[in-house]
Amino acid sequence: MTLNEIAYNIRNVASGGIGSDDTDLSLRQIKFMIHYHRANLLISYTDAGRKSSNASFQVDKIISKANGVDLKPFVGFNNDRAIRSISLQEDSSTDSEFVILPIVNHHDRAFVNESRFIKKSSSKIATISDRKLYVWEGESIYSGGLLEVNAIFSNPTEVSSYVDDNTTPYPMPDELISILVQNILKIEFSVISAITSAGPNNQVDEKQTTSKPK
Repeated sequence: MTLNEIAYNIRNVASGGIGSDDTDLSLRQIKFMIHYHRANLLISYTDAGRKSSNASFQVDKIISKANGVDLKPFVGFNNDRAIRSISLQEDSSTDSEFVILPIVNHHDRAFVNESRFIKKSSSKIATISDRKLYVWEGESIYSGGLLEVNAIFSNPTEVSSYVDDNTTPYPMPDELISILVQNILKIEFSVISAITSAGPNNQVDEKQTTSKPK
């Protein structure tokens, strides 16, 4: 199911089945709610002992830089559980393979470089510090390769592999989507109904956001 399908379903129910563009309940507001409650639901789902579903992960492709690269926000799991892997393709002009990099605590980098777990001094490792990703080759920061960050992101629409709200499947297990919709209708609708009765009309924003796929 796509983000637009989920959002339209929620708006249709919340607006009493009218499903009209005249409603004050904007799609932009609903999509924000969807991202927020998805994150909370995925955290509670895994805190109960379940593993994160493959459907929740996305791949973001970014170019490695000498001053590090800014990572898009992840869902706030403990112990970096939102990150599945970080891979590097050294020559993006060819069909060379992506190699999975060890992810090391930034403060432990020097120790790991000298340990038996790194095969040679030229082996590359990834470190994350203050939401910046660095690729190290020995004591130098490596730049120029193509990185794939496989993770659960807070806003799926910001990820490079996301195409648009109309065609890209929303990254969440199918069995949790109905729970997501129920949570939003139960928790958010009473708040929205109290605000929109006297608040500003969002038709302009909605038309602007729906004129593009995203």
